[in-house]
Amino acid sequence: MKKPCSILAALALIVSLSVPAASALEVEDAKQLLSQYYYRGISQEVLELDSLDEILAALGDPYTVYFSQEEYEAFLTSVNGETLVGIGVSIQNAVTEHGLLILSILPNSPAEEAGLEQGDFIVSIDGITVSETEQISALSGPEGTPVELTVRSGKTGEVRALTLERREVRVPTVTSSLVDGAAVLSCSSFGDSTSQTIAQALTQYADLDRPFILDLRLNPGGVTEDAARSASYFIGSGTMAYFQDSQGKYTRILAGSDSSDLTDQPLIILTDGNSASASELFSSAIRDYGAGIALGSRTYGKGVAQIILDQENNPTLFDGDAFKITTYRFYSPSGSTNDTIGVLPTLLLSQTSTPTAALLLTAPKPARAEGCLKLELAGQIFYLDLAQATEADNQAAFTELLEALPPSAKLYKGSGTQIWTEIAPAQLAQAEKLPFTSRGFSDTQHSPYAREIDTLAAYQLLGGYEDGTFRPETPVTRGEFCAMVTGALDLPSRLSSQYSDVPQGAWYASAISTMTQFGFFSGNGNGTFRPEDTISYEEMTTVLACVAAWCNMTGYELSHTPLTMEQWLEYQDYSDWAQCAARDLDQLGVQLENAAPGDCVTREMAAGMLCRMMEAVGLIWD
Repeated sequence: MKKPCSILAALALIVSLSVPAASALEVEDAKQLLSQYYYRGISQEVLELDSLDEILAALGDPYTVYFSQEEYEAFLTSVNGETLVGIGVSIQNAVTEHGLLILSILPNSPAEEAGLEQGDFIVSIDGITVSETEQISALSGPEGTPVELTVRSGKTGEVRALTLERREVRVPTVTSSLVDGAAVLSCSSFGDSTSQTIAQALTQYADLDRPFILDLRLNPGGVTEDAARSASYFIGSGTMAYFQDSQGKYTRILAGSDSSDLTDQPLIILTDGNSASASELFSSAIRDYGAGIALGSRTYGKGVAQIILDQENNPTLFDGDAFKITTYRFYSPSGSTNDTIGVLPTLLLSQTSTPTAALLLTAPKPARAEGCLKLELAGQIFYLDLAQATEADNQAAFTELLEALPPSAKLYKGSGTQIWTEIAPAQLAQAEKLPFTSRGFSDTQHSPYAREIDTLAAYQLLGGYEDGTFRPETPVTRGEFCAMVTGALDLPSRLSSQYSDVPQGAWYASAISTMTQFGFFSGNGNGTFRPEDTISYEEMTTVLACVAAWCNMTGYELSHTPLTMEQWLEYQDYSDWAQCAARDLDQLGVQLENAAPGDCVTREMAAGMLCRMMEAVGLIWD
């Protein structure tokens, strides 16, 4: 099986994550712009600093950046695609028996004008028969120079001689190709032509009747509006995202009010830790609308958006340079953020297995069930050819796919014409003699929270013990619960500790510091935290309500809604400081059955409630 990959290298986050030296923009003007647009309040102490470099360093925001003219031009190129000189084709990095295989034709290129097509073969270049991939470089050259080609048609086998003139060609942010019969789109950025190219590809491959693959790995984001238009081809018109400014006001971003979806096929998104910003907005919209799934790694976690002030929109302050300022925190259509915590894929897979697993899920619906698998996942149905999945080259990816399936997934093995029998992933792996390793635990089968524990385990958000157990009935300490939450949310480590009873070297010190700095947990008012004390149910409730308010719009609104008299009576068994939190989690559907405010929390209770909270606020794909 071939593996889908980006033919053209995507640019990394160097521009977005660096802070170049500031120069041309006057410091006082920069201070005024920051005061007007920055999404958080800026202290007077920061505004009194002498240089823009010092101010930006004090803010500590890697996305608020001043660009010189040269840096701004490079930034725009990274978003909208670079320009190369050549004939405008992308070539497979291997010589076939027929020559160099053309994988795609760039728009408005000499190759397109000459009638070359995807699937054609370049037999010779300037009279020299192609025998090595190094000869690909001969297709490039000085602008205006000719190159002589012998080309074999991939459809008819006809051979013809052509002379093309090299010129500047814009490399699009999206390329598409057929890989093992599936349409694979690779998107390096959401730029000014991305949505148009995606629409063209969906139209071109509309007759395949198979899921599409969209590779967003190494995609650092780009233009929100183009990401919204791109999403509309899969979800139709509707809300793409909500942007919240420094005043707490929301702006609704539409996914193309005049657009309609171009396909009913599910979309399979490939993600990694460099999928950021607009690519995370796109992925979370597909998740919230149930238009597909994602495979790969947790995304970067850039949940804030910037505006760019430049000569076009502010000519009195800029002359080729620009100022990018973080202005909004954004939320998905269902109201969840990916700020810091990223977007969890539907199936958490290694990057080695991700492309192959995605291709396995693009098999067409079979005429006969025998020899096939059916997978119900996140509201979608996928088919797999069992013989293909168990081929030597595919076994590792297929096994990892089975191991990654959450409890909500349903797997069926086919027999006869249309007989589907449900089968457990471990059972199927055993039948096919695959080396299956469960992500779950050996002692949680009878837990009342087995589903929640297994869900977190599938996403590798929950730790157990070296002997493979979870010890579900063991009490949870305050320090341990901090570690569970920071691990599940992938919050950054904070090394400082403000509590006298939390030693710097303690295994839970960083987690406690992180939870405190995020405002999710607090000490006792006397400089202590009591990390070894068992956490109570009402304490856990208060912590998770704070997390829900931080990562979800509904949770935030609930946290700012006072208790009614009826609600006060309903939650009067809770301490005063926990009543609103108990009400909030109840309305989110998170509370555990038969739990009392003063109960000591066990590991299974903590996992159960943490999983329900993450599901309720939309952090888990299912």
